Amino acid sequence: MRGLSAFGDGKGLSVLKNPAAMTVYVVQISDLHLFAKSHQRLLGVDTEASFLAVQKAIVSLDPLPDVLLLTGDLAQDGSAAAYARLRGYLQALPIDTYWLAGNHDRLHVMNLELRGGRLHAEKSFSRENWSFILLNSLVPGRDSGYLTDRTLLWLRQELQRSRANHHHVLLALHHPPFSVDSDWLDQSALQQPERLFGVLDEFDHVRLVIFGHVHQELHRRRRGVDYFACPSTCVQFLPKSSQFALEVIPPALRQLWLEPDGSFKTQVQRVEAALQTPNLAAKGY
Repeated sequence: MRGLSAFGDGKGLSVLKNPAAMTVYVVQISDLHLFAKSHQRLLGVDTEASFLAVQKAIVSLDPLPDVLLLTGDLAQDGSAAAYARLRGYLQALPIDTYWLAGNHDRLHVMNLELRGGRLHAEKSFSRENWSFILLNSLVPGRDSGYLTDRTLLWLRQELQRSRANHHHVLLALHHPPFSVDSDWLDQSALQQPERLFGVLDEFDHVRLVIFGHVHQELHRRRRGVDYFACPSTCVQFLPKSSQFALEVIPPALRQLWLEPDGSFKTQVQRVEAALQTPNLAAKGY
């Protein structure tokens, strides 16, 4: 487990105080890459076994998180069977769970399969004095991401609503809006990220943005907003590599504690029991 990191500079907090609000405890996982058939392998790793080990680690947390967020690439093949099996695993958790799509996912199939019980398909919700906004950056047939005009209009409306409610905001999407200093991986980042930044710069109550896709831990900061990547629940990409490369390091989850004053703490917890040795000779996937 990494040491705890604290963030939050107090910007704009004077109008957002709510002394009755409580800390919101969130866990993020990402890039499960499940298949239609159980225990298939991606780059030599049994992705389902790896995910189940991470899920076991989540269940062992004390206390349990208030919210579980899955930030895309839940299935490698976009199959209904993969999502149906995932639904069974997630519905067994006593945790409110929300998800968004990644470039390997099929959104229409997810919308059919990933709902029911405490598994929610909503992309905007609130806990205490925090609003959560989940963006769809999926472009069918492409690895890179993009936010449409319609999505950005919806984002602006949601940010206006959350500001009117005196809420802080956590924003989530699949694709990173920054370079991660890996030539091969940066080609599939969020395209035209300035369109996203143009909306976010209109507001001062967005506290953090979380994403997946890059299969590694990452932190960036821009104009008072912190941006975090979450490692995968299966294979991990070697950071700052010019060509496709894997790292032998355990899968992980990210923990976030969101405070009533808009500050937060976060850490990445590696799950040693989920570690499998990937095919290091692989040139891509």
